[in-house]
Amino acid sequence: MPRPLDVRRREELLARALPYLAERGVAGLSLRPLAAALGTSDRMLLHHFGDKESLVGRLLEWSRPDVAALTREEGDVATLAGRLWADLVGGGPQRPRVRLLLEVMALALTRGGSYRQFAVAAVHDWVAPIAAALVRDLGEDPASAEARATLLVSGLRGLALDRFVTGDDARTDRAAALLIAAATRLPEAPHDRR
Repeated sequence: MPRPLDVRRREELLARALPYLAERGVAGLSLRPLAAALGTSDRMLLHHFGDKESLVGRLLEWSRPDVAALTREEGDVATLAGRLWADLVGGGPQRPRVRLLLEVMALALTRGGSYRQFAVAAVHDWVAPIAAALVRDLGEDPASAEARATLLVSGLRGLALDRFVTGDDARTDRAAALLIAAATRLPEAPHDRR
C-alpha cells in the first residue's frame, strides 16, 4: 500500500525548493542535489511530486500570484498594469518565483510538454484581466483589447527579464512606465485628411 501524501510536508518542500531552483535554474536540475539541499531524499521528492517536470509545475502553481485578488483592487487599467509590473519585479519572496517563471517560459520553447502548458497559462493569467480592463475603461473592442493587453503583458515580462539580467532597475522602470502609458491611453481619433 502506498504511503499517504503529507500535504504539509509537500508545502514545506515547495517553499524551500523555490529559492534553490531560482538560483540554480531548472534546465540542469537533478533531483539528488535538490533533495540533499532540502534535507530529504530523491525518493521522497518522487513520492511527493512524481518526476522533475511535475515538481517544477507544482512549484509554479504553488507560487503563482493571486491575479484575481490583484484585479479586484480598485483602479483603472494603468493601475492594474502597474500592479503587474510590481508583481514581476518586486523584491523579497516573489523574486525567485518570477525568475523561475521566466526560465520555464524560455524552456517551453525547446522542451514543450508541461513547461509549455505552464508558460501559456502564465501569459493568459494576466492578458485576460488586462484586456477586460481595457474594454471597461477605454471602450476598446475585445480583439483590440486582447492585442493591446498582449503587448503590455509580454512587454513587461521582457523588461523584467532585462532587469534580472542587467540589474538596471532605473532604466527598466522608466521603460515600463512608457509602455504602460502607451498601452493604456485612449486611442487617438483618426485625423480628417482632405
